[in-house]
Amino acid sequence: MNRIPTLDGLRRELRSRWPEWTTVSVFAAVVAFAIPYHEPWADEAQAWQLARTLSIRALFQTYIRYEGTPGLWHFLLWILNRAYVSYTGLHWICGAIAVVSTSFLVLNSPFPRYLKLALPFTFFLLFQYAVVARSYVLVPLMLFTIASWWKKRPLVVAVLLGLLANCAIHAAVISGGLAIVWLVEQLRAGSAKAPARRRELLLCVSIVLSFYAFALWTAWPPSDLTYITIVRGYTPPFLLSTLVPLVMPICQPLILSIPFWIAIILVFSARRSSFYLLPVLFFTVFSGVICGGFWHWGLIVPLLICLLWITWPSPGSCVSWYEIAGRAALIYMVGVQILWSAYAIHFDHYNAYSPDLAAAQFLKPLVEDGAAIAATYLDESPSHVAGAFGILPYFDRNIYINQPYPFYWWSNKNPSDDLFNALLPSHPSIVLAEMQQAQPGQAIDLSGPRAELLMKSGYRLTNVFCGTLPFRMHTSFTNCHIIFQYAGIAPGGIAPPTGSSRR
Repeated sequence: MNRIPTLDGLRRELRSRWPEWTTVSVFAAVVAFAIPYHEPWADEAQAWQLARTLSIRALFQTYIRYEGTPGLWHFLLWILNRAYVSYTGLHWICGAIAVVSTSFLVLNSPFPRYLKLALPFTFFLLFQYAVVARSYVLVPLMLFTIASWWKKRPLVVAVLLGLLANCAIHAAVISGGLAIVWLVEQLRAGSAKAPARRRELLLCVSIVLSFYAFALWTAWPPSDLTYITIVRGYTPPFLLSTLVPLVMPICQPLILSIPFWIAIILVFSARRSSFYLLPVLFFTVFSGVICGGFWHWGLIVPLLICLLWITWPSPGSCVSWYEIAGRAALIYMVGVQILWSAYAIHFDHYNAYSPDLAAAQFLKPLVEDGAAIAATYLDESPSHVAGAFGILPYFDRNIYINQPYPFYWWSNKNPSDDLFNALLPSHPSIVLAEMQQAQPGQAIDLSGPRAELLMKSGYRLTNVFCGTLPFRMHTSFTNCHIIFQYAGIAPGGIAPPTGSSRR
């Protein structure tokens, strides 16, 4: 019978495990420091806008299919919106989820202290899946909970594997690999022999398959999905495309990720658990077929922690040289990623992660004065107009006259470009043009056909707002909102172009 913890018991817990509780507290403090300075970007806003403006039926039956993901995250956002949680509040909730994940890792994992106290401060756990509010914030929590219950409660593991598959499409692939490993382990343990255990195993399999079927139904792409064309147009060599997600999110210099994985493979081999690397194989092969970003590839880090957790040697076991080499590799990875975390938090503190907030603050008085705004793209990538929707969470309605929905519809039937061309002769007050750049600080190229069309139609560039994503120890792509005002109505004449300011 469980006893209610006494005050003396809590004191003993804090005394004996004060390094662990201090680590959780420091992690929470760093996340709380970072969140107020983080400007959400368009991918964070897109899911929020879908959940904010659609019924639960329309969300799951129609529009999530265009997002390339199952719908657990959208369902949670739908609930938060109906509970009157703000866009800012969402990020604090994500931070809280990350703190819970870290608590599981620090307080329940079997790792030695030097690992369990350092792992939470790696880049993906501290920043990408804590400060950035996307569905991936759920994945470490699911994986660490799965690891904690792996050898205890099959029904709990089955439910968690099903929920993991509904977090994101890359997480679904990880879940499938873990489910196969778990099922093989259950069969090896004789779960199919005793009638009671066989019934429990069949129930677990039924639960997992039901969750998988729902995820597949939710994420199955429609025939008019624009993104399919984009993915098919990207065809790097298969071997390279599978190697990148395996090495890019681990450490740098990049070449050192190769000996890292060799050491990890030797560790699992020494533990006679090489089969547990099947989810890693599934993940890398899938990433070689389907395009992804740094935030997708980073899921391999909490996955590796989960697999090491499950297979960790029991206390008192002999530590082989392979085990020592593997732990040394982990220490190096942790050290590099702590530097990534520091760089990302520092960069996000002093620079614009996204241009959405600054652009929304500029546009708000103009919208209140009734300005008509049309959204388009400036470069030759029509899908980049999706970046304009990062502004909409700061308004109570859709402010774009040529966008039929308050979120970007990833369909080749999207009429927004045709509507823009039809409305341009009526001279909307403002045209917000989207552009992505490879590096921050580049000059805005006005030589393209869309920019020339705007200038010939009487528009002048007046403001530029840009945001840049940190990537390892440097920056990734830059997204810009470029404001064109119609010369006939620009208040006080045409203002010179202005760059984005931090605050």
